[in-house]
Amino acid sequence: MSPRFSIVYPTRHRPEFVRQALKILETQRHDDFEVIVSDNYLDPALSCEQICRDSTLANLKYVRPPQPLGMVENWDHALPFAAGDYVCYLTDKMFVLPDALGRIEHAIDVAGGPDIISWTSDFYFPVTYPNYFGDGTYGRVNSDVRTGPFRRYSPALELDLRGDAQISRSEQSPAQYCRGKLVFGAYRRELVQRIVNRYGALFSKINPDYTSMVLGLTEAHDAIELASSCVVSVNTDISNGMLCDTNDDAALGFLNSLAGGAESVLPNMLVPGLYASVHNWVAHDYLTLKRAFDLSFGFDTANWIVYCHEDIHRPERRWSDLQVEAEQKGLLRAFVESLEPFVVATVQARLAARAAPARRPPLRRFRDRVVPRSWRRRSPSPSPSIQAAVERSVASRN
Repeated sequence: MSPRFSIVYPTRHRPEFVRQALKILETQRHDDFEVIVSDNYLDPALSCEQICRDSTLANLKYVRPPQPLGMVENWDHALPFAAGDYVCYLTDKMFVLPDALGRIEHAIDVAGGPDIISWTSDFYFPVTYPNYFGDGTYGRVNSDVRTGPFRRYSPALELDLRGDAQISRSEQSPAQYCRGKLVFGAYRRELVQRIVNRYGALFSKINPDYTSMVLGLTEAHDAIELASSCVVSVNTDISNGMLCDTNDDAALGFLNSLAGGAESVLPNMLVPGLYASVHNWVAHDYLTLKRAFDLSFGFDTANWIVYCHEDIHRPERRWSDLQVEAEQKGLLRAFVESLEPFVVATVQARLAARAAPARRPPLRRFRDRVVPRSWRRRSPSPSPSIQAAVERSVASRN
């Protein structure tokens, strides 16, 4: 008999994060689940194999690709090992709350077995790096559900809203950011199989969390969003997403780590060659799937270009040198000038409107949207470790 849930951790060179994830899973109050850890290491000293062997989890599968893979390929490699009725993918910085699977199962049963279940993520902020699991502050995050344990939402409508990009990634609420993503939810196994049968794979480059989301929302018949978080994410200084969003060297290095390297994706981006904008990466994923499979969701080119412009002109962005900065900004400028005049006018008008102080607050990073200012003050008493913080959060919810 299949387990109710498959929890999949694709990982590389973060054994201590895997150790912590498994340790918290050992406190899970719902026992009908399996865990798959796909260890895509290059350095054997950073393997998590022994950590998995030492775990007391009853249903843990440790797998390793036959040779080191790119990130996207490792995510796909792990999928055939997942036998659960619902499949959950997590990054190795995300830990399942001890009461989460029971709440998820209850919502699934009440809602009649929806294709997608979405939830938000709580956050844990260490006092110091690299002591990621020591003293810190736990941040509770609310969803957009106002009444009851969950609400239904339309997968097709959600995909149109995301494709049109009416809200930038950095300005979305936690619920908007998470909704429909497999790393903040679960897909019914029948949905996963439909996707693989029709499109060949669940994940593709550049961003496996976005490409799977596009296909999931395309194929899903129904979806629900839970009223409370089911995981906690650790804020770190080693996040690929955060580094690539602010550092051009990190961005190019990540693209080169993909199968085929940067040269395989740069020509196919919305703005060809512009690698210093994560919005351009995400737009690539939408457009690549839309064109390859003739998908019908909306895509507002002007909105995406506005966010690309803001990405590379952000004051805190770090450039490796002035020549790279000039080249990247020049690429975007030349691309905009090549567009139809009405698109150029739309981009210019939206940039002007967003720059007006009276009409638009400053861009806020994801942490700023979910952490009240009081949480940033150093408490005079010791902060809890993440294990204690998780236990306190769950106890306060019950």
